[in-house]
Amino acid sequence: MSTVSFHAPGVPAPQGSKVRTRFGMREASQRVKPWRDVVTRCAAIAADAAGLLGPLTPPYQVTMWFYIPKPRTTSATHPVAPTVGDLDKIVRACNDALTASGLIQDDRFIIRLTAEKAWAGVDGPGAIIRVTEVTS
Repeated sequence: MSTVSFHAPGVPAPQGSKVRTRFGMREASQRVKPWRDVVTRCAAIAADAAGLLGPLTPPYQVTMWFYIPKPRTTSATHPVAPTVGDLDKIVRACNDALTASGLIQDDRFIIRLTAEKAWAGVDGPGAIIRVTEVTS
């Protein structure tokens, strides 16, 4: 049972909402592509450091911890503001990045998923992601 863990620095961004333009559909959030690129790069580096020659063997258990920058003026104890984004949409962006990085074959093979979001501390915003092969 192999496990790969990594830290992706940056502000987590949600994926999923689309906007119709005269040229077709595009992501509503301008932040999602840079965030997905960071996660893809960090996952690929972690896979190389683990000595993987290909994706982990499915199925997968994935655990994600997201750290959101806290605004200067807020009384909220948890990151639930509309500007932060839905947890499921942030997870969707990361799942696609894990697939794009080659760490996993496809996000449809994720059978167990745990995700949390909290205010960022002294280490700054970002995510810690752990992917584990599930054995019978």
